[in-house]
Amino acid sequence: MSSSFFIKVIKQSRERLVAACDEEIMEVELLSHGVKIKASKTFYGIELVSADELLDEVKRSTSVNVIGTRAVNLLIENRIIHEEAILWFDHPDKKTKVGHAMMLR
Repeated sequence: MSSSFFIKVIKQSRERLVAACDEEIMEVELLSHGVKIKASKTFYGIELVSADELLDEVKRSTSVNVIGTRAVNLLIENRIIHEEAILWFDHPDKKTKVGHAMMLR
C-alpha cells in the first residue's frame, strides 16, 4: 500500500484550500447511498506528498477536502477532524470503505 497523498493547494486572497487524496484511490469511482464520487487529478492535484507534508499544509489551511481512508484517519488521529464527520463510500472491491471529509476553519 502506498503512503503518499495527492495534494493541491488553492490560494485566493486570505483563503487556503487543501485538497488531498490517498494515492491508491485516485480515479476510482466510489458510491454512497446512490451518490457517486471520483477523485480526479483536476481537483486533488498531481503532487505527491508524505503524511507529514500533508499535515503541515492542512494546519496552514482555512478549508480542507480529503478523500481516502488513510488521509481521513491521519486527520482524525491529529484531532483536526472528528470521526463522526466522515462520509463513508463503498470501494468497488466491496471489501473496504473509503472516507471523505470537508472542514472549514
